[in-house]
Amino acid sequence: MNRTRALIIVGLLYLGVGWILSAIGPSLPGLATQVGRAVTDLGAVFTAFSLGGVLASVGVGAAIGRWGMRAVIALGAACMSGGMLIAGLSPFLFGMLAGTLIAGFGYGGMLAGGNLLVARLYQGGASALNALNLFFSVGSIGGPLIVAAMITFFDRPQAAIWIGALLMGVLVWPALSLQEPTQAPAAQMNGAPRWLAAVMFGILMFTYIGTEIGIGGWIALILERGAGLAAPIAALSTSLFWGMLTGGRLVATIWGDRLGPLRLLLLCLSGLGLGGALLFIGTAQPELALAAVALMGMACGPIFPTTMLMITRAAGRSGAALSVALTIGTGGGLFLPALFGLLIGWFGPPVGALLVVIDATLMVVMLVVARHGMSRPPAMAKSPA
Repeated sequence: MNRTRALIIVGLLYLGVGWILSAIGPSLPGLATQVGRAVTDLGAVFTAFSLGGVLASVGVGAAIGRWGMRAVIALGAACMSGGMLIAGLSPFLFGMLAGTLIAGFGYGGMLAGGNLLVARLYQGGASALNALNLFFSVGSIGGPLIVAAMITFFDRPQAAIWIGALLMGVLVWPALSLQEPTQAPAAQMNGAPRWLAAVMFGILMFTYIGTEIGIGGWIALILERGAGLAAPIAALSTSLFWGMLTGGRLVATIWGDRLGPLRLLLLCLSGLGLGGALLFIGTAQPELALAAVALMGMACGPIFPTTMLMITRAAGRSGAALSVALTIGTGGGLFLPALFGLLIGWFGPPVGALLVVIDATLMVVMLVVARHGMSRPPAMAKSPA
């Protein structure tokens, strides 16, 4: 019962994260008006958020070792709640970026602490981590829906961010009541680190996080400008992406342990590339574009939690290996989402879809190298210079 309660508490926090992050993309026009900037200039919001996550990841292994996962998760929730309130209310771009930086720092703590807590409580099962991140997906569906409602009734899409941040703040106290795992970690999380695999999975996460944020953040603009959808409908298309992502994680919760994490990752990365190709071909065709969004969402679902599982396995007992992999991984949001926005602004919506294809192809290559690293005995693995 303790591990079920922990899964629910951390899951509700992840639901809030999904709500807030998925609301940012369709709220960009309102946020741009709030600070008096062009909407394509707000790619720096994603960069600031990801920079906060990177800063948290640098020391998260040491912080967990000193204060425990409970403290890291609770502090992360408080930072993300307060930071997003600042970002969602600030009339200045500097304040908005400062708020998202603080929120990203909190997210980095919850990302590592929450996934590691559940991985150890459930002995490293792929299904448990997909179940945890299923909460994130449910929140990701709700965020754009609330944005659409805020646009329709109040013409304030960013109000969805305010609501999500307040709800996350309420969960700080329950997070402080979490209990640390008492049983030993699973065998695959108990050995020497495999540095090659840990670094490669970190780079894979880097690419995936940037791609997921890029799709979630800019898909509404791609469909609005490319397929001619009205703004509220385009915002709802973001919910389609997150809804199918939720479906992908639900399927992985049932079948993830049967397929195995490496096969699951290969299948999903291939599906992501195919979805990006369909979007590139059919950007101006609403039906084909929406089908591509659905396929990309389904494929994306299991990638993040399964990659997190592989990072914990590759890192073993090493807090340094965990921090290195997560620092690399969370850096993806520093550059790729902003690059999506710039290239869409310069060359048009199809370029955003082309980036998805390129990223998926690169991630397949990274997975092959990481698999080789996992097959090497830990004693042969060398730490980076």
